[in-house]
Amino acid sequence: MRHGATAWNEGGRWQGWTDNPLGETGRAQAEALRGELAGQRFDAVCSSDLARARQTAELALPEANLRLDPRLRELNLGHYEGHTLAQMQTHGGYAAWQADPWTRAVPGGESLQDVAHRMRDWLADVQAAFPGGRVVAFSHSIALRTLTRELLGLPLEAQENYPIPYAERVRNGRSVVLECRDGVWKRAEATGS
Repeated sequence: MRHGATAWNEGGRWQGWTDNPLGETGRAQAEALRGELAGQRFDAVCSSDLARARQTAELALPEANLRLDPRLRELNLGHYEGHTLAQMQTHGGYAAWQADPWTRAVPGGESLQDVAHRMRDWLADVQAAFPGGRVVAFSHSIALRTLTRELLGLPLEAQENYPIPYAERVRNGRSVVLECRDGVWKRAEATGS
């Protein structure tokens, strides 16, 4: 589940590990999730430790025993934290990063492969703790799409005027639903993309 919107999301600023709270729109998105998730049972409710994800989880599932985990954080955008895409594109390290964002780290940050490793580590721990269980994780767009790419074997696809090489986008307050059967991951359903 992607967190609700922040002021930076609404202003086109990339936030990575910057710890911004939900904005008014984000709070409304999280409260809408409460209705969508009502009556569903989860064996575990996990969240990134960043405020926007944690607040979304707390508003969407107020009675849940929330497990905070920094491995669910967004891509560390290093020198690009708080920048718009246009500002990122003028940075001297942007072209080098874009040549291979999977293995090359954002200047001062991390690579998509780094995100994949920590998300896979988180998932392995969750699967060990809740075998066959139903788990919801409140996280971030790039982190969720990176894990989805890893589990489903999706290709990297360069996107015009967008620095992350995934064709799919996940809107604020929406989900990517995956399930594992006999060790094989597949997409189950989604409440938006």
